[in-house]
Amino acid sequence: MWIRQAGFAGSFYPANPDKLKNDIQRYIANAKIVSLDKPVAFISPHAGYIYSGPVAAYSYAQLKDKPVDVVILLAPSHRVRFNGASVVSSGIYQTPLGEVQIDETIARKLLQNNVFQEIKEVHQYEHSLEVQLPFLQVVLPQFVLVPIIIGTIDFTTCKEIGSEIAKALQNEQRRFVIILSTDLSHYYHYDIAKKIDSHFIETLRKFDELYLYEALRSDKAQACGEGPVLAGMIASKQLGATKVEILHYANSGDTAGPKNEVVGYLSAAFVQ
Repeated sequence: MWIRQAGFAGSFYPANPDKLKNDIQRYIANAKIVSLDKPVAFISPHAGYIYSGPVAAYSYAQLKDKPVDVVILLAPSHRVRFNGASVVSSGIYQTPLGEVQIDETIARKLLQNNVFQEIKEVHQYEHSLEVQLPFLQVVLPQFVLVPIIIGTIDFTTCKEIGSEIAKALQNEQRRFVIILSTDLSHYYHYDIAKKIDSHFIETLRKFDELYLYEALRSDKAQACGEGPVLAGMIASKQLGATKVEILHYANSGDTAGPKNEVVGYLSAAFVQ
């Protein structure tokens, strides 16, 4: 059995399970609950918890104790670019809070299309997927995981990835949610970052993947999880989502860092 051990416990988030759970519960307690019409997907940031945890909590607070059986988690590849997406078909992800089982049914459906590969090494050293899991473990009583890492920002490829995800979920009887892992602009001064991130948010509100892609390509809007957001938007629309709800924005200058070089964070929902 493939076991993906926690690689970033003790750096991006606490390795001690009690402290980890307490920190997440505190973040969620401080997050606002919003009345959402049938959420299909959520955007969540993926930095160290002291920086992005208070923002990520806004997405996860909406999921607290909700009836979700399957989580499809889309994350970017920070270390290597590759064409398409990588999904692991079986095994477990470990965190200090326990094990998360991989769902074989959906993963194997995805692997029938060549845009998906099973490149386990990509998952081994990627933090952007791992850091979402403890939040999910705290808010959901029980779930299985479809871990997808996207290695490209090519629009046509992201469109195919999103369409295949929607196709695999179309007749799914279990209750599911899609999580899109991304941070926004990186290492600008606080005021500049807020302008760039505001442009991303306003573009996202259009709920138009091509419009968003063009804004990202022009660099007027920025995100390190371009692939997950584009593919996730396409999948969500095909699954019935019609609009975006912005839940919370902040940057590291608001949470735990200096204001001379900040990273932007967003929680948002794609809803029907």
